[in-house]
Amino acid sequence: MNDRDIARLALCNLFRRTPLERFAELVSEVRWRDHQYRRGGLILLQGCVYSSLYILLEGTAYAEMSDDEGRCIRVETFSPVEALASAVLFAPKPVLPVTVGAQTDCRIVSFPKEEILKLCMKDKGILEAFLAEGGARIQFLSERLRLTRFSTLRQRIADWLLQTAQSSTAGSPGGLPSVRVEPSFQKMADLMGVERPSLSRELSRMRREGLIDVERRIIHLKNIEALRQIRSAKKSRRLP
Repeated sequence: MNDRDIARLALCNLFRRTPLERFAELVSEVRWRDHQYRRGGLILLQGCVYSSLYILLEGTAYAEMSDDEGRCIRVETFSPVEALASAVLFAPKPVLPVTVGAQTDCRIVSFPKEEILKLCMKDKGILEAFLAEGGARIQFLSERLRLTRFSTLRQRIADWLLQTAQSSTAGSPGGLPSVRVEPSFQKMADLMGVERPSLSRELSRMRREGLIDVERRIIHLKNIEALRQIRSAKKSRRLP
């Protein structure tokens, strides 16, 4: 692994708490593998044992879940430099609940579970980051499950904006409540259970109707009452 790869890998949430020089030293002491995948290829299969941590260095990937009738649901997308299924690695039964595929040509670095344990034992920052990552995954999945009670994407967006604005510190002109989209609109789309273009179209419609305004990654709530009415419309468990 060259210096450029180490510098990029250090940007991963699991390692960014560790100083670069210290991280480079730690990585030089563990085993790892380099993987290349072409666009459309399968990286990991649903149901397989996940015994090494995969970290996406280049390209984009997706995770899908399928049932016994072959129906697939896009669960999440990944961009550099993200760890894939880090919470599964230390589960009692580390079996992947999703299939991970290459959305573009991808390059991935993997570390056996034993090597990740070594890194955690040698560096407190890495251990704390792994614990935080697991907690963040639980929060993400809990919020996504909560949003499935709404029958439409518009209702999910309205509810999420209203809920998030209560604790948001994003600045807003004229004192309007605002929400900062973190880390990206793609992750927001994953949370809503839709493709990124579907989210963009709905946000654009809501903006034209005067419900919201969007400034980079900050969404300003312009009509709170209308958003509440959207959220309160008849709900069902139908997926989009």
